[in-house]
Amino acid sequence: MAVFAIGLGWFPPAGKAGAMTYVLPVLALAAGPAAMIARISRVETLRELGKDYVRLARAKRLPAARLHLRHVLPNTLTATLTVGGLLLTSLIAGGVLVEYVFAWPGLGLKIVESITQKDYPVAQGVILVYGAIVLVGNLAVDLTLGALDPTSAIKEA
Repeated sequence: MAVFAIGLGWFPPAGKAGAMTYVLPVLALAAGPAAMIARISRVETLRELGKDYVRLARAKRLPAARLHLRHVLPNTLTATLTVGGLLLTSLIAGGVLVEYVFAWPGLGLKIVESITQKDYPVAQGVILVYGAIVLVGNLAVDLTLGALDPTSAIKEA
């Protein structure tokens, strides 16, 4: 914010006036988690590509798109989705900070205002809503992992 909004003047420092006001908050919130997910995805993909079944599929001349989409991707997604689910809580906590710093109206700004004004019932309600969002997000990640788990097809057969 200090460099791009105040120093260079490329972006507005606060508020929600147009498309340019979304750039700094989105970058502040998404840069770290995107790098972590990319790193985990890369490591898992390289690990899967080195396995015997991939070499066998390549030896049988299986098309690359089918190999990657049907065999490698489901095995890679399990670790990536698990890390993504863990990052959900940090994104929500970071959202509180981003809303406060960039003066965006939302639950994050409301919780900061309610704590500073000693309005504890409102703070408890907002924290309860955030907890419910985290629970629903983690449930969705777990259900998706259960559907994508390659070993679940073996257990059902």
